[in-house]
Amino acid sequence: MILSNTSLDSINPEFSVSNNTIYAVWISNLNPKNSEVLFKKVDNNSMSFSSTVNISNTTGISNLVKLSSTEDNVYIIWEDKQADKWQLLFSKSDNKGIKFGTVTHLSNDIGNVHLHDLSSADNNVFVSWAANENISSSNKEIYFRKSNDSGDSFSDVLNLSNDKDDSLDPHMVINQNGSIIYIVWTKCDTKHDDPTCSIAFAQSLDQGNTFTTSKIINTGKFLPQRSNSTSLSDTVFSSNSNKIPLQLLNNITVNEEIASINPTVFTTLEGNQVYVLWEQSTFGKGDSELFLTSSNDYGNSFNSTINISNSSGTSRLAHGHILGEDLYVTWADTLNQSGTFDVMLRKIDPKNQLGEVLNLSNTPGNSVSPYLWINDNKIYVTWTENSNDSSVLLSKIDILGSTVTKKIVKSDQTDVYTNPMILDTEDKLWIAWTESNKDVNRIVLVDQDRP
Repeated sequence: MILSNTSLDSINPEFSVSNNTIYAVWISNLNPKNSEVLFKKVDNNSMSFSSTVNISNTTGISNLVKLSSTEDNVYIIWEDKQADKWQLLFSKSDNKGIKFGTVTHLSNDIGNVHLHDLSSADNNVFVSWAANENISSSNKEIYFRKSNDSGDSFSDVLNLSNDKDDSLDPHMVINQNGSIIYIVWTKCDTKHDDPTCSIAFAQSLDQGNTFTTSKIINTGKFLPQRSNSTSLSDTVFSSNSNKIPLQLLNNITVNEEIASINPTVFTTLEGNQVYVLWEQSTFGKGDSELFLTSSNDYGNSFNSTINISNSSGTSRLAHGHILGEDLYVTWADTLNQSGTFDVMLRKIDPKNQLGEVLNLSNTPGNSVSPYLWINDNKIYVTWTENSNDSSVLLSKIDILGSTVTKKIVKSDQTDVYTNPMILDTEDKLWIAWTESNKDVNRIVLVDQDRP
């Protein structure tokens, strides 16, 4: 089904699933000077979907929306340009998206907002964002606010970075009940035209009341990849043509020529195990690798950094999912500078042992934007592929040992598909993506019987 209005250019979709209901938001451009946050919900049981609701409803530009849901509550934040200033706005529904309340300004008098994140659990709502301290300040900081009453009220603003350098692109994860919060962001120096960037980390173990002083976690201590690596199971990587052998990573140190960007953070249900994943490149070489560090003690200390991609090509666009205490990561990789991307999959356990790399796509076409989901001991990965046709693909890997299966969800010679996602309801998987045809982008959602 096409969720968005087919006559409007619609981009940047976000989805959340709660109580077997799918919630969707996206940005639609009404005209060159006005874009809005639009919302729709889909009932998995009846396969019906609601009418579209305009959440932002302003005359200006709304952009970069985030969505989270818990039980009957639906939370939405977005950036909105008002009086030449980007504000962070919030809206909530406490009746499964039937009606939304008054819009709340979260960023207040702080300067222009640049990227944000949203998490929720039980009655807790957590928001982080990057912004200038005020309009005249040059550097950006990471800010945080929380609500313990389902978004009815929010705490005062906390500055988590407090740094003279630029702090950008915050990403947040919480444990199952929201008592533990981990936030990572990119810290870049402001002294150079091509700034060097590192990964900063802060934690709260008291539901966001207080945070530790931020620390840099890509410290330059690198662990060689271990020869006693663990595969997903004894037999799952049975295809030699798809299996990429491990190589020993030489000890290296981070120096001023290396930039670390695009961090993401993952934690277990209890919150004791933490993984931080990021993309790292060397200036002038045009390459990038995926690096990871982990903590087994609630983020108090971190293990040595490991290179999980370790190819001679470009590795990027990573997405991960935790099962138990193990992290599974998928990403796009050009491997041996082939010029086209393949989709890779790898497992990392709490002891920093790496499973073997599996090439899921393994085609001459360009395979990008992988998205990973795990349910019932099965790994699902979707991605887009451009060869003769543009296609959305779905792959299943059984953790217990069966072979990899792959199917085409959608394929067309005229449409272009981007940024697929997997949504999980009681009895089926849903695949969502953005579809472009004749300069109009549409938000598409289709259901899939579990393969």
